[in-house]
Amino acid sequence: MRATLQNFLRKTFDLREGEIVRALLMQLNIFLIITTLLIVKPTVTGLFLSDIGVEQLPKVFILVSVFAGLISSIYARFIGRFPLNRLIIYTLSISVFLFVLFGTLLRLNILGGWILYAFYIWVSIFGVLTASQFWILANVVFNVREAKRLFGFIGTGAIAGGIFGGYLTTLLAEPLGSENLIFVGAGLLFFCIPITIYVWKSQVLPSQTSFQRKKKIGKRDHAFQIIRKSAHLSYLAGIVGVSVIIAKLVDYQFNAVASAKIPDPDELTAFLGLWFSNFNLVSLIIQLLLTRRVVGMFGVGTSLLFLPISILFGATLLFFLPELWVVIILKTSDGSLKQSINKAAVELLALPIPLETKTQTKTFIDVFIDSIATGLGGIILIFLVKGLGLPVPFISLMIIALIGVWIFFVLRVRKEYLRSFRLNMLQASTTEEDNPIQQPDQKSILEGWKKVLEAGNEQQILYALKKLKEKPDDRLFEQIYPLIHHSSDLIRASALEILYFFKSQSDIEPIENLSKDPSQKVKIAAFEYLIEHVPDRLDEFMGKYLQEADYKLQSAALVSLAIESRDNPQLRSTFQLEERLQQAYAKLSELKEGNKKDFIKIGLLKAMGAAKLPEFFPIMEVFFQDPNKKVVHQAILSAGQTLHSYFIPELIRFLDDEKKQAAAQEALSNYGDEIIPILIRYSNDPATSMETIRSFPEILEKFGRQETVEFLFEMLQKGDYNLRLAILKALNKMRKTFPYLHFNERRTINFILEEAKVYESLLAVLYAQVKKKPEQNETEGPTPIELFRSEVIQLLESRLDINLERIFRLLGLKYPPEDIIPIFERISNEKTDLRTNAVEYLDNLLEISLKKILMPIVETALLDSISEEAVHKLGLKVPNELKGFERLMQTKDTQLKLAILHLIKAQFNSSYIPLVRAATEDANPKVRKLAKDILT
Repeated sequence: MRATLQNFLRKTFDLREGEIVRALLMQLNIFLIITTLLIVKPTVTGLFLSDIGVEQLPKVFILVSVFAGLISSIYARFIGRFPLNRLIIYTLSISVFLFVLFGTLLRLNILGGWILYAFYIWVSIFGVLTASQFWILANVVFNVREAKRLFGFIGTGAIAGGIFGGYLTTLLAEPLGSENLIFVGAGLLFFCIPITIYVWKSQVLPSQTSFQRKKKIGKRDHAFQIIRKSAHLSYLAGIVGVSVIIAKLVDYQFNAVASAKIPDPDELTAFLGLWFSNFNLVSLIIQLLLTRRVVGMFGVGTSLLFLPISILFGATLLFFLPELWVVIILKTSDGSLKQSINKAAVELLALPIPLETKTQTKTFIDVFIDSIATGLGGIILIFLVKGLGLPVPFISLMIIALIGVWIFFVLRVRKEYLRSFRLNMLQASTTEEDNPIQQPDQKSILEGWKKVLEAGNEQQILYALKKLKEKPDDRLFEQIYPLIHHSSDLIRASALEILYFFKSQSDIEPIENLSKDPSQKVKIAAFEYLIEHVPDRLDEFMGKYLQEADYKLQSAALVSLAIESRDNPQLRSTFQLEERLQQAYAKLSELKEGNKKDFIKIGLLKAMGAAKLPEFFPIMEVFFQDPNKKVVHQAILSAGQTLHSYFIPELIRFLDDEKKQAAAQEALSNYGDEIIPILIRYSNDPATSMETIRSFPEILEKFGRQETVEFLFEMLQKGDYNLRLAILKALNKMRKTFPYLHFNERRTINFILEEAKVYESLLAVLYAQVKKKPEQNETEGPTPIELFRSEVIQLLESRLDINLERIFRLLGLKYPPEDIIPIFERISNEKTDLRTNAVEYLDNLLEISLKKILMPIVETALLDSISEEAVHKLGLKVPNELKGFERLMQTKDTQLKLAILHLIKAQFNSSYIPLVRAATEDANPKVRKLAKDILT
């Protein structure tokens, strides 16, 4: 029976393992709260109208607003002293006590009519206060992904409580008497106290650290000030306020039209009772069948539009057709959607808000803003009906105008909702390294750079200097010049490189002293500056330092001369650069192997690369085979500095060598756009290895050319899984660096759909292999079959991870990569809240067609292990082992193919023969050899 119930709840409401008890307890909690409200509210309303009269209702509305503000202020003080669970228990206990007290006083007829005023005010505040606290608790008990699925189911408890409480009041009012009904409500509400205590202890405390359990909200601004400073909270308060005002206007229209069409009081009462029950029934049906699906499919922002748009339709219709059936449609729109889709969406809006802020502000919004809006609704009605004398249909014009404001708030809050999730997602791991400095405002950009250069840390200053090097501004001379004395050699060198471009004359002596700096990079920058800015003393400087006994100083001078003379033949001739390079190379043979010789080699290679003289190319080639890795690295970089086609074939060959790959990529990047057609030609050459081609994207990403984008898209179709990932990383960087480039959206979506199919196919095969894996016997070691199967499983899990990253990187071509890539990084994070926020942010970014396909995949990727439920949810057809292996052998994944063949060899039978025979024709020689070994 229990299993049947769990299966029903899972299939119908998507309640998953571990969620059923939580969801049912929270549903029961809100059911009891709303049942109590629907018992005491009709009771106090009936007693008030009978004993005091309807004409006093405006006065009590004003009193409700006043006392709501007072209680909100008192409540805000208590928030700083008590944790959330205590506040909820105190509120429930006080409410039970007051209901018993009011019931007793009314039965004894003590204090006369004043007790009805007090009772009416407390019931009005009780309704919004307890409901608000409940939904704050729900925000704590469920994370954002659970809330999106379960708030609709939990909300059915509120609607069911409304129906049950109303019918219960109708049945018991005459037999028990109105005053005695209050005790029934108090008794039902009492059960909420142990439920809240149990939920807190069993569901909230285990997920909190000891610090979080003890933590209270410190002294902070008043709730109003916090709301005013937060765009998210301001728009949320605006939505609540406007929706309450419109609800009062709709209520008035409904009651006015109904009373005009149905003059008989008994018929009117029956009509109102019937339709109020119908509204709740419609709301319950929507809540059970549609809310979860609508909110899940359309997201929070779009779901918030359902209620205002439906009211807009009804109000417009009523303006032209003031008939009873029309006003029923209008009121049904308001009554049914408010407590179903709209309620779930509004509560979800609060999820990305920190708990402390939410606890302090949400109740203020629900109680104070609701009460103020109620008062404003009454004032608007008095002005329209009594002041202007407008007929009922014309109130629709005010409703339509206010709906415009409502929709504006919805559109704005959706952006803030996403922004809040993005900030929550990024702040947890954002470091100064990710964002070295905040870019200055355009109006004060110069002052911003000055401030960074004068007071920034090392990383911030380097970032500023890097940007300023792209466009030097001599107005910053006074800030940059002192940096030549900075403790960081990187900052000293960068400052000199920028000063090189300034016309302002610097004091030469400090810069000349830097030619003897411990850092070779600073030495070279100092020499370059002196050559450019002191031409009249050039002979003195260069003659002195080129003959310097200090080999490091001499090397720096030679490199600087090569750099400055490459476009100055006269300078090259004056200082006999070719002869000096020949002499330096010849002297190498006289030196012993060691650090000094390697240092001189590196300096010589830098000078040869900068000089770009073809007669030295064969010498540079010799150093490609040097035993010192640093020398080889510099030789490759210097080859790239020459920008000569002589070195291109050799540099491309180095891409196959893991030790030389990074240097070769950097060297080839130096060639600029001219290297693009050459790399395209090599990639189309069958003789070029896949290992070489995998290095191309990292080179091509540096060039913002549309032809590069098109070429990389073409490569996506024929590359293996590693190449496709490398291509997508390159395309992501290009989209971010070169925003003017166009990335074909249709092709991108097609690639996303293909990758999604690959993921599902791999997942189905993985599930089949996991099911075949036996339980590990502790006394016996694993058999060869088990070992090979474990290897296949590990490889499949690895390929799924890579496949998921490819999906996200493709999404980064359709959506901003600075949003999408962090989402992928957070999904892999161990912290549950980071993963949850990332998934929710993605859910709200994706369009509906992609969301249907990708969100189940992403949620499956969050699971620790693949389960039958996940496979069922994705609608996967799990293949038998042979079919699964046939799929995988059609890929270009050599490592996975070899693992499968080893597993087949360990458990060989005749059914595998066609598959193995086909593998003997594979493009990879290792796969062919192993397949032939199996057959023989």
